[in-house]
Formats: sequence, C-alpha cells, structure tokens
Amino acid sequence: MKAYLFSAWFNQWHQGQIVDSCSSGIFHGANLDEARQEAEKALLASGDPEHPGTVKIEKIVIAPVHNQILTETGEVPLDWKQFSEEMTRILESAQLDDNEQGYWVDCNRCPAPTQLSPNIESLQLDLPEDIRSGLNWSLDKTYFFLVSVLSPLPQQQFFEEPLDEPEQRDLQSMDEDEDLEDAGASHHCPCPDVVDKELAVLVRARNSVVAAWLWRKHAAGTPLAGNAIRVTPPP
Repeated sequence: MKAYLFSAWFNQWHQGQIVDSCSSGIFHGANLDEARQEAEKALLASGDPEHPGTVKIEKIVIAPVHNQILTETGEVPLDWKQFSEEMTRILESAQLDDNEQGYWVDCNRCPAPTQLSPNIESLQLDLPEDIRSGLNWSLDKTYFFLVSVLSPLPQQQFFEEPLDEPEQRDLQSMDEDEDLEDAGASHHCPCPDVVDKELAVLVRARNSVVAAWLWRKHAAGTPLAGNAIRVTPPP
C-alpha cells in the first residue's frame, strides 16, 4: 500500500473562538484520492466534540512518499514499522535541540554551491565556516529528515499575437484578481508547509545539509532535479 504526505490548513473551535490550525501527517492508501479522504476524515474528526461541525478545511495538499529511504550508504526499502521504531529510539535517546545537536540548519538560507558537490567532504568545505562549524559531521549520529519536492510555480501566460484593448483590460483584471487572492492566501495562511508538492522523501543523514545533498544527488538527471525543496523533520 502506498503512503502519502498531507499538509493542511484548517479552522477549528478553540477556547470559545475559531482559530487557524496546521497539521501534517502521513497516510496510507491505495491511491491519492483514498489518502486524501482519510486525511480529511481525520481532520474533521479532530474538532471539539462539544462543537461538532466547526472544523473547516481551508486547504489541503497531498504528495506521494518515495518508497525508499535515502541514506549516506545507499537507498533502503521503506519499512514503516521499522522506521517508527527507529524514530522512537532517536527521540527517546536525545532531545533534538537545534543548537546542541547540530543536526539542523535551514538549507534555503545556505549559499547554494554553483554545482553539486561530488562528496560529503567537499560539501562540508563548500559551506561557510559559520554554518559548517555548527553542524554535526560525524556519521556516528544520524537523524531522519523529510525532503519535500515542491511543484513548480505556475508560468505566466504569453500571447504570440497582440491583444486588442478590451482583451488587455480583461487580462489585467484577471491578473489583479489572482494577485489579490494570492496576497490574501499568503497573508492569512499560517502554514508554510501547505504548498503543492510533487514528492516527499525520507532521508537519514548526519545533518539537514547532507539530507538535501543526498536528494539532489538522487534526483540528478531526472525531471525533478530543478525543483525547489524544503527540508524538515518528519511529521
């Protein structure tokens, strides 16, 4: 059975008022529609039992989860029972503190190298000193990460023939409406993870920079190689 990552933005009743909420998780299903139904059912059932029907889903996005875990020694088939047990052991053995553990840095804030580093040693040297010195580079300590491969942004429409004045006004009006909708969504949605995704990939690596590098190495030469990514802890 396939697995799917969902991220949702929804409203729910909390302490006498309706508030924005975010949720992410992984559901199993025969196909994407079945997984979406399970996710929506779980969200709608998460509300205050004294106020049934007060959960309203604003947006939900779902992406398939890659059936292999990427590791520094190769790909491993994704066994969900084993993965859950390993995650539990990691959480019980160490409190993952951003500063003390050195496993985490926001990869989007790191200066991107001009080309893919050939190995982890080169990757380490490619990073600025203030970033690499705060990260764990020992293979004795590894952590799980979730790499979300984002969908490309919609491309702007282009027209080969010049538009007459009424068509230009109509197109401008449509663009302004879309801009307002986008601005409203970005203003109100408190969930940065609720963006369209092509794929979700579990990675085990010594830090988040290596996790991103492993995905880039895996995706090289594929249609997803140029997609933006987001690296987070698993939900």
